[in-house]
Amino acid sequence: MTRQISVSNEVYELLSKRKGKKSFSEVIKESLCSTKKKTNIMKFAGVMKNEKEKLEQLKLQIEAEREANYDRSFEED
Repeated sequence: MTRQISVSNEVYELLSKRKGKKSFSEVIKESLCSTKKKTNIMKFAGVMKNEKEKLEQLKLQIEAEREANYDRSFEED
């Protein structure tokens, strides 16, 4: 059985980018029912503490991608 749902244009665009050759149902199910083992991100804490230049480049890249993809600017706390 299938159902019709409505989503905002923003959600539709996000799903479309992830979709590839999959169906929208597959993309939504994967997002909601992730069976992948979660990685403990704390194991990465401090691995780049001596690479300030690389960290600054990554920060700039993240800022640019956020602004391009989500029309939001990066704000520091």
